[in-house]
Amino acid sequence: MAKRNAEVVLQYSTAYPFRLQGNEMLCVFCCESYQDPAEYRKHMDVAHQTYTVSTAFAHCYRRKDYLKVDLTGLRCRICEEAFNDLNDIAKHIQEWHDAKNLDLKYEVGMQPYKMENGNWSCFVCNKKMPSMVTLVRHTTAHSLKFTCDICGRNYHKNEALRYHIKCSHSGKHSCRKCWREFPSLEKKREHIKVSKPCWPFCCTSCGDRFLSWEIKQKHLSDYHGRPKKTYNCPDCDKVFENRKLFYKHFKLSHTDENFICTCCGQRFADKKDLEDHRLGHSGEKLFKCSVCTKAFSRDKTLKQHMWIHSENKRFGCLICDKQFAQKVSLKGHMKSHHPNISLEF
Repeated sequence: MAKRNAEVVLQYSTAYPFRLQGNEMLCVFCCESYQDPAEYRKHMDVAHQTYTVSTAFAHCYRRKDYLKVDLTGLRCRICEEAFNDLNDIAKHIQEWHDAKNLDLKYEVGMQPYKMENGNWSCFVCNKKMPSMVTLVRHTTAHSLKFTCDICGRNYHKNEALRYHIKCSHSGKHSCRKCWREFPSLEKKREHIKVSKPCWPFCCTSCGDRFLSWEIKQKHLSDYHGRPKKTYNCPDCDKVFENRKLFYKHFKLSHTDENFICTCCGQRFADKKDLEDHRLGHSGEKLFKCSVCTKAFSRDKTLKQHMWIHSENKRFGCLICDKQFAQKVSLKGHMKSHHPNISLEF
C-alpha cells in the first residue's frame, strides 16, 4: 500500500523522484546525472513531463528501499496549490481530487528531501550539512525503524533489513555485481578492486566503470567535457577540489562534531582517524603481517603493506609497462627510470 500511495502522489504532484550516485542526482528514468538539483529539476520538467510512474520504482523497490523525492517547489498538478509536506499534499489529493487509490492508513512510501545547491539543510530538523550525499544520509536516518541486531545498521523496511542480513551476515561474502562468493571480506574486496565490471560507479555517457566517485568525476572532465566539480564551503569562502578534504574542513571548522586527542590536542573529523592517531602516541604495533615479520601501528598501513604480497599489481607504468603493487613504488620507479616524464597520479 505504501508503494501505491507513492505512485498516486507522484501522479498528482510535482515531487521529483531521484536516485543518488556519489554526490550526484541520477534520473530514475534515463539515468542522466546532475550535480546541481536545479538542473535536475529542469531536466525532469523538460524531458519527463509525462512518464510511467512505476518506472521510478524499478530500482529502489528492487533494493527494498523507499523512493527518494525532492519536494522543492512542491505543488498539486491539478490546482497548483503549494505544499511543504508529503502527508499534507496526500490528504489534499484525497479530499479535493477524489484519488480513490490513496489509503492514508498506510505511509506515503517516499523519503522527502529539499535539495538546494549550497544550502544542504535537513528537511526534518533543519540541520545544515556539508554536501548532498551527507544530507541524504542524515535525513534518511530520521525514518529508519528496523535495526540489525548484529551490526546496528538501520533500515526503512523489514524487507530491507532481511536483505541486508542475507547479504552481510549469512557467512557468505558475495559480490553484489557478479554474485561470486568469497571465503572472507578481504578476498571479496580484493576481487572488486581488480574486477572492473564490478566497480560501483558507472559513466552514463560511455559505460566505463570506476572504483571511486572522484575518479569518475575526473573521467567526465577529461573525456566528456564536464566542468571540474568543486566544493564551496557554505560558511566561508574556501573552495575544494576534493570531496573528502571539504568534508573534513567543514566538520573541523564549522561544527562541534570533531574528535580531540587528549595527548596532543589535535582534532579529527572522524573517530577512526583519532584512534589511528592515538596508536602513534603509544608506539604499539598491534597489526602484524601474516606473511612476513613486519608489524604496524595502524590497520590501514598493514592493508597497504599486504599488497606487496599480492599477485595483483594495481599500478602500471605507462612508459615501460612494469607493474607495481603500491603507488609509492610506481612513483619511485618514475623518478629513477623516467625522470623527464611528468605524470599525474
